[in-house]
Amino acid sequence: MKNSEGHWEIFDDYVLDFALENMRNGVRTAIVTLVEVDGSSPWRPGAQMAVTETGQWVGYLSGGCIERAVAAEVCNAFAKGKPRRVRYGRGSPYLDIQLPCGSAIELVMDIGVTIEELARVDGLLRQRKEATLAIPDPVQSHGTGTSVGPFLRRYLPRRRLAVAGIGPVTVQLARLARTSGFDVLAAAPDEATLGAISDSGIKTLPIHLSGDGAGFEIDARTAVVLAFHDHEWETGLLPRILKSDAFYIGAMGSVRTHQLRIERLKADGVTASAIGRIRSPAGVLSGTKGATDIAISILAEIVQEEARTIGPSLLVDPDAREPTPGKLMETVTSLADCPAGAPGRSDWH
Repeated sequence: MKNSEGHWEIFDDYVLDFALENMRNGVRTAIVTLVEVDGSSPWRPGAQMAVTETGQWVGYLSGGCIERAVAAEVCNAFAKGKPRRVRYGRGSPYLDIQLPCGSAIELVMDIGVTIEELARVDGLLRQRKEATLAIPDPVQSHGTGTSVGPFLRRYLPRRRLAVAGIGPVTVQLARLARTSGFDVLAAAPDEATLGAISDSGIKTLPIHLSGDGAGFEIDARTAVVLAFHDHEWETGLLPRILKSDAFYIGAMGSVRTHQLRIERLKADGVTASAIGRIRSPAGVLSGTKGATDIAISILAEIVQEEARTIGPSLLVDPDAREPTPGKLMETVTSLADCPAGAPGRSDWH
């Protein structure tokens, strides 16, 4: 995506909008897909770059050691007019281009992908729905891998963070998540928290004691964090959040605080399995102190859980059917659903 200055972020996980803009401007653009890893790699099969016929690119397929070589290879593919599959690293004919880890990767350079194909995927993702894109397996020019295509690349909507709370942890978590590529929305009942977050260009929602306010969407690509020190604010929130499809639900507080939280939820009729979805104390670093470090700890746990839900590869069985439209349709509720007789609380979803 473009940054606040209107420039493309080169090392971005999402490359289709860059490809679409260039193709709509008449610049041929290829989609390069990692289809096989021989050894170890920090990237999943399915990682992609978008490379124009002039050598501009967005995305990454290594730790930064082959991207320029990939761009040059794509330019050559455009010049020859044929897609190609190329191997880099161990066993590659490119002896001057090696991966420091000693592994090898196989890439498919699709120079024939169409605007219509990319626009379809992009449109579904903007509706927060899954999509797939067929990746051809051309006659190998320098590829020797064992995986045989055609391949099917799975696309997921951008991960989203919804954080509700008061104070510096809420602010720092919202900022860190946005920097890490999350779509972020923050809700708070106080102007100081809302102001600090909105100053960073992040969307905010006020929580009103009356229950009035804007609705919020929680789907299977959303992580929800409650960052309150006054845990009474959670009472109206958690039962509804626990009914959502959020892939992560975290709440701040000590072990003792969480036990009290469990008792309150049980008294409200929330099931044990639903309560078990709550990560509390939220975060992977036990005993972390300070707002920034606590936020880092929580974000790390969210990323860890996201990786578990996605799995090791973004390539799927090419015979699999595309998800039914609406598979990731939002669960939408409203702040106006504040339970009756709950003075001093708020309800936010």
